[in-house]
Amino acid sequence: MADEFAQLLGMAPARVDGGNLTFARGDLQSTLSIWKDRYDRAVFGWMVVTSDTALHDQMESFGGMSVRIDHPTPSGEANPTNIPPEARYPWPASGSPLGREATAAVSEYGPPSLRFVRDRHDLGLLLLADTHVHRDNVWAFAPTNNEPGRLAQAILLARHYGDQELERAAVAKLRKRGEEPVAPWPDYLFRQAVADWAKQFSKATGIDLGDLAKLKQKRPHYPEAP
Repeated sequence: MADEFAQLLGMAPARVDGGNLTFARGDLQSTLSIWKDRYDRAVFGWMVVTSDTALHDQMESFGGMSVRIDHPTPSGEANPTNIPPEARYPWPASGSPLGREATAAVSEYGPPSLRFVRDRHDLGLLLLADTHVHRDNVWAFAPTNNEPGRLAQAILLARHYGDQELERAAVAKLRKRGEEPVAPWPDYLFRQAVADWAKQFSKATGIDLGDLAKLKQKRPHYPEAP
């Protein structure tokens, strides 16, 4: 099936590992993953995850320094919530080609999914997004329940590469949202969630996020924009 996907995409992957086709683009790598439904092995789906290549291994236990790109279901549903409407297709019989719906979806949504993230700076902005970002009929999945973690990732990415514009945008959002509660915990603040994620990310990468970790204090000192 991986070979058929590559033909429909019109591009050769840098590597294939089972149902994972990985494409390299400068500082980024995009992996198209084909998966079988855990409850119904007669159907399958696919999605794309784009990550920063240099930080991928260090952040692998957190899903990589990455964003997930989703596409509409066969019914045309393209209004994502915190739980994505994963598109599913019939698994072809042995030796049979992909079905019509799957072929059409890979051809239409595969290429824009793989090129969705423009560069490393754009990856940071997508991590900072308040909600799902739509481009060319596909979207970057950005649920509200992982927003503090994504913000901490964006600051880590900015500091690792010296992207001051990205860090300024992240700090501005942190100051704006810092005292808001994180659902469903009314006593757990946005800044405290950022602090908890920052501790874990800093330990994994060795990148200094000590000022973010201090946001767990009762009287926090917010980081200054560079």
